Amino acid sequence: MYFNKNRVRYTGYVMPKHDIEYLAQDWKAFLAKIPAYPHHRYAEKGIVYTAGGVSHVTCLWVSINELRNLGCLLPIEVWHLGNEISIDVMEFFEGLDVRFRDFQDLGPIDRTGVFLKPLAILHSSFREVLYIDSDNVCLRDPTYLFDIPEYNRLGTVFWPDYWITDPHNPIWKIIDSSAFDTPEQESGQLLVNKEMCWKELNLCLHFNMLEKYYYKLLYGDKDTFRFAWFALKTSFYMIPTLPGTCGTIKEDAFYGNTMLQHDENESVLFLHRNLLKWDITRPYEKSWQIMKRFEKDAVVKEALLKKLNGKPMIDLDGDTQYENASTEITLLEEKCLNYLRTWRNSVAYFSFYEHMHFVNQRYTYSKSFSLEI
Repeated sequence: MYFNKNRVRYTGYVMPKHDIEYLAQDWKAFLAKIPAYPHHRYAEKGIVYTAGGVSHVTCLWVSINELRNLGCLLPIEVWHLGNEISIDVMEFFEGLDVRFRDFQDLGPIDRTGVFLKPLAILHSSFREVLYIDSDNVCLRDPTYLFDIPEYNRLGTVFWPDYWITDPHNPIWKIIDSSAFDTPEQESGQLLVNKEMCWKELNLCLHFNMLEKYYYKLLYGDKDTFRFAWFALKTSFYMIPTLPGTCGTIKEDAFYGNTMLQHDENESVLFLHRNLLKWDITRPYEKSWQIMKRFEKDAVVKEALLKKLNGKPMIDLDGDTQYENASTEITLLEEKCLNYLRTWRNSVAYFSFYEHMHFVNQRYTYSKSFSLEI
């Protein structure tokens, strides 16, 4: 899989014709098996995360602390797989009004990975879900997103990625769609009404369960949502502003480490720190110095993947503008670094490091254990 400068994502994978035909028939047959929407199971609005392990829990601590600092009162569920989160961590999060949910309570889970995102959304207790990746930080209280007119009309808000899916990708034949010019979806945040989009969410999960096929065509889970909606010819609202990036200048070159995602009014709302996560950020490291975005009426829009100290970064080219990070973002970074230092200075942090070492080296995510003899 590779990403072209012209923002087209290519897989280089040639899927056999019989696999294309099989998958096209399979998802249609699956629709008949989807149960009716269970009205009694879900209520109200809420935020859902998935997290586990030191990296994601570190990011989670930063993200949720800032949500609560912004005055967000929405209930939060954090879904994890067994030992990916310890009792010490749950206790450390107590003051943030977070409910931890274990995937294993749903039954045996024989895999980890990104397919857990649609699973968490489906099984969360909320009827309306704002899903946020653990490495994503809000610039403002996002509760107002539930009032977007397009959301209330369609039941879904997606956010765009930099990339466009190659029109020759077999996925288009599998779902019988020709929406080639639409940007891919970036699923670091998404808003969905489960009652309105029940079949679409179930189909999305089905695509992820068949990862041995679909992940050869798509980049993980992120676009399985969009293609499930396309397959069922269901309209959705995609935020019209392409993401920008925030990062640093090194030796006269720009390196973006964080996606800037906007609301419906073109204002930055989410800072998705997907290329320099908080767990590998130094205690006082300032990484949100420069913002780079496509101009509003840009004709030439290019994206470039590059590396800094061996880590992937991104740059935008063509009709772009860049400026110093806004005061809002600079102050947000200061707060996030404070949250990070609080976490790293806690007993819970060190005990969790030890806990995860035993999980990874001796036990499994599903087997409970104690360090006490």
